Amino acid sequence: MVAAFAAVYLVWGSTFLAIRWAVETIPPLSMMAGRCLLGGGLLLLIWRLRDRSAPWPAPGEWAGALVVGLLLFVGCHGLLAYLEQRVPSGIAALCLATIPLFVPLLAWLVTGAGPPAARMSAALLAGFCGVALLVAAQESGGALDARDAGLLLFSAFCWAAGTVVSRRVRMPAAPLATAALPLLLASVALALLAILTGDAGRIDPGQITPRSVAGMLYLVVMGTVVTFAAFMWLLGHVTPSRVATYAFVNPVVAVLLGWAIADEPLTGGMLAATCVIIAAVAVAVTSPARATARQA
Repeated sequence: MVAAFAAVYLVWGSTFLAIRWAVETIPPLSMMAGRCLLGGGLLLLIWRLRDRSAPWPAPGEWAGALVVGLLLFVGCHGLLAYLEQRVPSGIAALCLATIPLFVPLLAWLVTGAGPPAARMSAALLAGFCGVALLVAAQESGGALDARDAGLLLFSAFCWAAGTVVSRRVRMPAAPLATAALPLLLASVALALLAILTGDAGRIDPGQITPRSVAGMLYLVVMGTVVTFAAFMWLLGHVTPSRVATYAFVNPVVAVLLGWAIADEPLTGGMLAATCVIIAAVAVAVTSPARATARQA
C-alpha cells in the first residue's frame, strides 16, 4: 500500500515535466499513442508471462476497458499533452490537482456512496485552498489563459470520471490486465485522432531530440508500467476519493522539479502552499472511508 501510494504521489508528479520535454519535438497525440501502446504492451506481456493459463478477457471486459481508456488516456492525458505544448508543466499540474474535488461528487452520484464525510470535505477544501495559494505564488504572467484553464479542468474531470467508472464497469480480474487493456485501447483511439487531426503527419524523426526521447521512455516505464499498475491496484483496495488525493502531491513535485531542473521560481508563498497541501493529503488519506455500494 505504501509503495503504491509512493508511486502515484511522486512518480506521477514528475511525469508533467517528462510530458513537457517529450512534446518539445514529438507531436502530442502521436507521443501519447506511442506511450500507451508501449506501456500497455509491456504490461500485457508481463501478465501473460506471469500467468500463462489465465483466460483472455471477455468481450464485456474489453468494453469496460475501452470506456476507462478513453476517459483516462484520451480525455485526460491526450488533452494534457496537447496543452503542455504551451502551458508550463507546473501550472498544468496545479490545474489537475482539482481531480479530488470531482471524484467524491461523481462517486456520490454514480455509485451511491453517499456524500463525502465532513473530514474528507474539509481536507479537500484545504487542498483546494493550498492549490490556489500555489497558483497565486506561481505568478504565471499570462502563461495560462481562460480557454486553456477550462480545457485542463475538463481533463481533470475526465480522469476523475475514469477513476469512478473503473469500479462500475466489467474489468479483468488480474491487476496487470486491468492496467494493460485501457492503455492498449486508448493507443488505438489516440493514433486515429493523430491521423485525423494531422498530428501524425508532423512527425519528423530528424528533429526529435534525445531529451524528448528520454521523456517519452520515462513516461512509458515509470509513468505508465510502474505507476498505472499501482494506480489500478489501489482502485481495487481503497475508495476513489482516497486514491485521488495523489493529485494534491503531484503539483508539489512538479513545482519543485521545475525549480530544481527548469529554473522556475520557488517563493515563500509557494512553500507555504506546499505545507497546506501536504497537510490536507495527510488528513484525507487517514480519514475513515464511507462504505461504498460495492463494498456493501
